[in-house]
Amino acid sequence: MAAAPPSGHPSESQRPLWLGLAAVAILALLWALRSIVVLVAFSMLLAYALDPLVSGIGRLRLPRGRRVSRGAASSLVILGLLALAGWLVSFGVPRLTAEFTGFLQRLPGNLQSLAGAARAWAAAQGLSAYVDPVVDGLRAQASSLAPQAGGLLLNWLGRAFGGLIQVFSLAVLPVLTFYLLAEREAVRSSVLRFMPEAWHRRVVGVGDAMDRALKSYVRGQGLVCLVMGTVTGLALAALGLPNAFLLGALVGAAEVIPFLGFATAAVAIVLTGYGVSLWHAMLGIGAYALINFLIGTFVTPRVMGRHLKMHPFVVTVSVLAGAELLGPPGVVLALPGAAVIQSLIEEFLSKPAPPAAPA
Repeated sequence: MAAAPPSGHPSESQRPLWLGLAAVAILALLWALRSIVVLVAFSMLLAYALDPLVSGIGRLRLPRGRRVSRGAASSLVILGLLALAGWLVSFGVPRLTAEFTGFLQRLPGNLQSLAGAARAWAAAQGLSAYVDPVVDGLRAQASSLAPQAGGLLLNWLGRAFGGLIQVFSLAVLPVLTFYLLAEREAVRSSVLRFMPEAWHRRVVGVGDAMDRALKSYVRGQGLVCLVMGTVTGLALAALGLPNAFLLGALVGAAEVIPFLGFATAAVAIVLTGYGVSLWHAMLGIGAYALINFLIGTFVTPRVMGRHLKMHPFVVTVSVLAGAELLGPPGVVLALPGAAVIQSLIEEFLSKPAPPAAPA
């Protein structure tokens, strides 16, 4: 006769139930602490982006054959990042703000000119009865469009950073990033202490899969954003478009958000170029479309790696789900999150389940 399970321990038939309840409890806790989870996620992305710099400094040879320790290299990189952030706040942000303000000031006039051109084209084509009501409505709204756009941007930024500021993210983010850069093995060992020893091998495998996915995404996406923003900004400046610095920065940042980012940047380029002439608007959007096609064809597939082969349908749904769950931070975290989920599924499916114990 089989012995009964010890008191206080779940039987084999009850174990799936307890594991399910534990998973639900963990998910509920993570959702309750989602602001901190988002902070940790951003620190991980930043650590992956800065890791090549830390590794490069660590390979430098010092006198007497010594090398820079990883902790010292991490400190140098974090201090450099803080100095860069201070420079951007002191010089870059005012310039971006001035260019954005000028863009908003010219926006009503650009829309009025565009509406007049549309009305003239509709009259030549005999479509005035259909186009004129739309143009009249656009003209009525043009004067209030700039304040609405500015208010929308401020509201978006408030939603993006309001929750994070409540947990002092601006101060804690570089600290967490430093720990992940300088003591990543110690952090991993500390996390493993919270788990049963029998799980360590599987957890390490899952961590390696996440590591590959995040490295592929962060480094590849960072390079794509830098190349797109720089090349597009230089091209628009060469074509004589105003606010080329702002437009280049917008194009680089828009690469993080598929489809919607391209559409937003394209509208900004067209409206800015049309403030000079219709020819400038056509040249600007043509140059942006060509650069986006060339980089998307020859650069992005090479630098993003095999860990981010997701169909555009999956990419779009991931971005929408991230925005719905976490707001603007969720839009940024959607694709790396989808890449991690994809890697975890591949990790679990590629490893056979352990054999069942003999009866």
